[in-house]
Amino acid sequence: MNAYRPLRKYIIALVIAVAAVLASGLLLTGCGDGNGQEAGQTPSVGASPSSPGITASFPGATASSPLIDTIVVSGTGKVTTAPDKASIQISVENDGATAAEALDANSKDTQKVLQRLKAEGVTDEQIETAGVVVYPNRYYDSQSGQEKTTGYRAQNTITVEFKDLSVIGDVFAAMTEAGADSVYGPTWELSDDNAAITTALSKAIANARMKAEAIAADQGLRLGETLIISESSATNWYPLYSDLRATPETAGGSVTPPPIIPQNIEVTAAVTVTYRISR
Repeated sequence: MNAYRPLRKYIIALVIAVAAVLASGLLLTGCGDGNGQEAGQTPSVGASPSSPGITASFPGATASSPLIDTIVVSGTGKVTTAPDKASIQISVENDGATAAEALDANSKDTQKVLQRLKAEGVTDEQIETAGVVVYPNRYYDSQSGQEKTTGYRAQNTITVEFKDLSVIGDVFAAMTEAGADSVYGPTWELSDDNAAITTALSKAIANARMKAEAIAADQGLRLGETLIISESSATNWYPLYSDLRATPETAGGSVTPPPIIPQNIEVTAAVTVTYRISR
């Protein structure tokens, strides 16, 4: 038994030495910089997950950057054209001691105006009642310091639309003869299917492509297919306002039709187009 005692001490010492070496290796493995980099390893350079990467605007971006192979441009187109629609507004007003009296008188006078419109060839589809209102005529009495009512006023406003622009002047005159208190317009408009609208859109798309080709050529790129087109159009017209009020001398008499000269309309179209690009 005593012969094996030195050998057992040797084995215990050897195990302690091996354990110490292993522990030292583990400590070395866990050592590194503040970013968790292992000792002896070269740090890598790149965007961290918490920081945004670089977005490439053209093909050829690095593998770590997202690849964008499109270009977005805007374009505008303008066309000036004559209107093919117009509208006028006719107002009939009546006063009365009560609201009922004012409205009754107004309804009768408005019927006369409508009958005259029909006599001038205006159809029901062209006529729209824009507003009927009855309200008290009030004034401020400075002596009593109170607001007082002197009766009531009824008003009926009619909108008439025209596609035959040549008859607007005749209708103007006829309305004052029929007893209308106010006639104003015309407001010049375009139909939804007017060719000027599509022409303006075509010009806007051509303008956008011209810009895209210039940008692509400057960057050494080729312009590809159209991916997205978004459109917004604005039609501007310039109404010619007139205000003809019937007076005792002209009401019911012969009125010379006023000269009506259509105002040109400028149609503006705007588009935003996305193109594919490549090298």
